[in-house]
Amino acid sequence: MALLTVACGGGSKQGSSLRDFRDVVKLDLLEGAGYPIANYQIGPEWGRFDITDEVMGRAAPEFQKLVGSTASVGGATGFYLGVHNGIHVMATNNHVIKDSSGCALKMVTFQGKAGQILEGICRRVIGTWKDVDFTLFEAGFSTANAPHLVGRESKIRFDAPIQKGHELMMAGFGVAGSDRYHHFRGTYDSDCKVYSKDDEFRFMSDPDQVNPGEGKVWLFALGCDISHGDSGSAIAARDNGDLIGIISTGRIPKNVKVRETGYLDRIYADSAEDVWGELSYAVPAAKIAEYMRQQASDPVIASVLRAGNGL
Repeated sequence: MALLTVACGGGSKQGSSLRDFRDVVKLDLLEGAGYPIANYQIGPEWGRFDITDEVMGRAAPEFQKLVGSTASVGGATGFYLGVHNGIHVMATNNHVIKDSSGCALKMVTFQGKAGQILEGICRRVIGTWKDVDFTLFEAGFSTANAPHLVGRESKIRFDAPIQKGHELMMAGFGVAGSDRYHHFRGTYDSDCKVYSKDDEFRFMSDPDQVNPGEGKVWLFALGCDISHGDSGSAIAARDNGDLIGIISTGRIPKNVKVRETGYLDRIYADSAEDVWGELSYAVPAAKIAEYMRQQASDPVIASVLRAGNGL
């Protein structure tokens, strides 16, 4: 796979959750054992695993597809939506890229086999919506690299229901438990599922105690292990691979009780209020579509909506 080297832009300096980890975690900590997973873990096990060629060789096609579309975006995460109206379109959080200054020369990096990488840059913001913590942006790739994006594209399923108990999976560049150079990880452990009720969304403030974002965002609750750097990761249904939302934030640091199976079983069964304060949170695709439709006169936005049954 051909490589493209470009200058890397600086990380975001705005206040927000799970933002560019370089603004939150000191690099000297990452030189050692990494940021402690105890601050992020949900359930009795840490569900993250390194995405390696061996793992990918035995992974389900749905997970392979998710990983293929996932890229680091600066110090956070994003995913590739394919070519729309003649340009390469990617998605991430509004708190990762909120305007043209946040886009300028921000590196986009896909991981390939045997350590190969495919790189590009953020060219421009297509649309961004703070209430759903979502940004579409155009990514630029060299003529030599562009063909290697074929097959990596995914689409958001704007019409997909969010059902309690639906098992989930994700891939992202969270830094907890990793070193500063190797942190592309996946998760689909037993706790990585929807905890909120069917299609129940809340317009809520950020529960991150370390680095809270400003304002409120539409979210649903899930039990997946995420950490700083996972901002902008797609969250997908494990059974069919549908992208049903985008990771936004989580309660950080986690309460010790969140690592207890009994506690998780109780708040899940009772739909307890703790579901809305102690777990991880993603923006539902259905809410993203509501905001995008307000700018559907833009041909790129309209194309992305149509691809995911949102228009």
